[in-house]
Amino acid sequence: MNEREVQTSYQLIAFILQYPDRSKEAIPEIKDAINELTDQDVRNQLGTFINRVQQLTYEEWVDHYIEYFDFGKITNLYITYLKLGEQRERGLELLKLKKFYASNGYEISDKELPDYLPLMLEFCGHVSVAVSTELLGMYMGNIEEIRTQLQKAESDYVYVLDALLSVMKSNGLVKTA
Repeated sequence: MNEREVQTSYQLIAFILQYPDRSKEAIPEIKDAINELTDQDVRNQLGTFINRVQQLTYEEWVDHYIEYFDFGKITNLYITYLKLGEQRERGLELLKLKKFYASNGYEISDKELPDYLPLMLEFCGHVSVAVSTELLGMYMGNIEEIRTQLQKAESDYVYVLDALLSVMKSNGLVKTA
């Protein structure tokens, strides 16, 4: 995968992992973007996810999202929450993340916590692969754990995390997917 495709993949996955308020109408554009990817694993995994959620009503998709990402303590998209919860150490980790973003010319608003996976991936879509690899490498275990929990729960979002891990694997972060 070249650097531009890695960045595009991160941006696409970031969009898919956000609350699905605009996603249903965006499915044709999402499919087009998926079909432009050259990595067959990523295309297949994201395509499978989109095909599955297309069979859901918008309300079912939102309910599925809320169940796993808003209420799921072990599947939420706040990367540091799984290991640190509401502990003081998490605040320090969040501050470290904000400084990492800022040191790479990326300012985030106070509307979202810096460990929110879609925000992290959006950042990764705008920086070099070396920088995105450094960031995601710090949280590799957390991302793999969320993926494992989604698989155990039989959530369709496991395909999106599989796609993310495939992109990360192409950059040497994951030894096995």
